[in-house]
Amino acid sequence: MGKEIVILCGQGSLPLEFKNLAVENGYKVSTVGVKGITNFRTDFQIPFLGFIEFENLLRKLKNPQIVMLGKFNPRLPFLVYSSFFFYLKRRLFSFLGKHNLEKNFHILETLRRNAKNGQPEELIKSFIQYMESKGFKFLPSEEIRTISKPLLAEEGFLTPQVKIDKDLLEEGQNFFSYAKRIADMDIGQTLVVKNSTVVAVEGLEGTNKTIERGYKLVGKGFSVIKVARTRQDFRIDVPTVGLETLKLLKKFGVKALFLEAGKVYISRKKKFLEEAQKANIAVVGIKATS
Repeated sequence: MGKEIVILCGQGSLPLEFKNLAVENGYKVSTVGVKGITNFRTDFQIPFLGFIEFENLLRKLKNPQIVMLGKFNPRLPFLVYSSFFFYLKRRLFSFLGKHNLEKNFHILETLRRNAKNGQPEELIKSFIQYMESKGFKFLPSEEIRTISKPLLAEEGFLTPQVKIDKDLLEEGQNFFSYAKRIADMDIGQTLVVKNSTVVAVEGLEGTNKTIERGYKLVGKGFSVIKVARTRQDFRIDVPTVGLETLKLLKKFGVKALFLEAGKVYISRKKKFLEEAQKANIAVVGIKATS
């Protein structure tokens, strides 16, 4: 029997794509959804903020290694936690003796204290550290990348039928190094560029909102560069573009999408590249130089 893993699933198709690849590679895989977040059927489901329930499930499954994939908003639990409605709910459930909920609140408080600056990556790190302190293990970063290699952007022209202007290609290659530096500074992993000028840098809003912001600033005809950190921890963050991203690229007349080869995931890759080619969007994989 292969190694057992459990995927804690957020939104989007990436968790199930990863599951299929892991099964093909001999892993035994279970999926766990979070009520109100996961938007597809999973093997198990835990409530929102269900830390204790997740721990109990992992013990029942004989402690498989954990993978977190899909869209999560790490700030959401803390925003909900600080709301007045949630305060009333906590007091009511405490009065009614709902002990798991009270324990989950205490865990959330611990995670918030341990997150250094409140950034999404720090909140996820805090969760990983908490789970490891309880004896649970996460699938190593490089093992995640190895399993999901077919989903990663390759080096070269991924939409070969789309002709790309020489100046546009050079622009993408030149600004790729800037994007890498910005990613390594934990600022963001996406750049919007037009006429050899940086238009927008990804902040907390994510890739798609950055693209929207770029369009509002300069209109159509820009390029997008998406990279990973040099020491990307795929347990914490999986840089991904998908069909929602592509929809925006088409809507805003994006000319080219430059992706870091071997580090950035393309969700529903075959369909993504086919649709990009139909829309005359050049998708180019660039290998980072060490």
